[in-house]
Amino acid sequence: MLDSRNNYRKIAAWIATGAMSVLLVLACLSDTYNTRSIIGLCIAFLLFCVIGLLLKTKTIHHFRPLILLCSLIYFGFMVGGCFCILFFFQGFILFIAGNGAYWLSFVVVLTILILTFIFGAIWCGWLCWLGALQDFIYKKNKLNLLKTKKSQKMLRYIQIIAFVALVIWVLVTQRPVLCSYDPFLSIFRLRLFNWVGYITVPLVLVSSLLIHRPFCRGFCPIGMMVWGVKKVVKQ
Repeated sequence: MLDSRNNYRKIAAWIATGAMSVLLVLACLSDTYNTRSIIGLCIAFLLFCVIGLLLKTKTIHHFRPLILLCSLIYFGFMVGGCFCILFFFQGFILFIAGNGAYWLSFVVVLTILILTFIFGAIWCGWLCWLGALQDFIYKKNKLNLLKTKKSQKMLRYIQIIAFVALVIWVLVTQRPVLCSYDPFLSIFRLRLFNWVGYITVPLVLVSSLLIHRPFCRGFCPIGMMVWGVKKVVKQ
């Protein structure tokens, strides 16, 4: 019974990724989107399936740092952090609210959630360039910050509040509001866009040095959605 379920999940994964790849190729033919980013996303989702299929083997885990590094270099510094995963989330909300211009964001986020349901949180742990940046900055230390169960629970509440606040903010403004304040864009493009960056960029860098993936665990809306999918799968 379990083997049959796994086979169905594998088939569903390839169907979802194939459909996603077709849509992304169509987007490549449009002048609306950055072609390099689209091609990179095609590769990322194909990698998602490959990693998912090989996750139980020991060999694939040796490549995790390399995959994260490539994601960081390409999506982060080469493409300039755009598209940002935070942009995709905001576009996902706007599409649901009726703005058809953000259809690609909807497809990207939906594909991440579908593949997460099938294979687990591979996007966050293996492919996301925001998480990769925090991973490479983090240094193990004896402070044990936010490692207790109480701290983990507190972070989850903060993430839920941040998630709800962002959804409301996007729905009220009807635009991707975070793009002007995203500290990761400032880091990847090596310049500050406004005074907010003088606060958020050092905060991200210093907290990432002391705490493992602080942004992912406390504020990332995609991380919140992935966590929700994982809870559904466990049930």
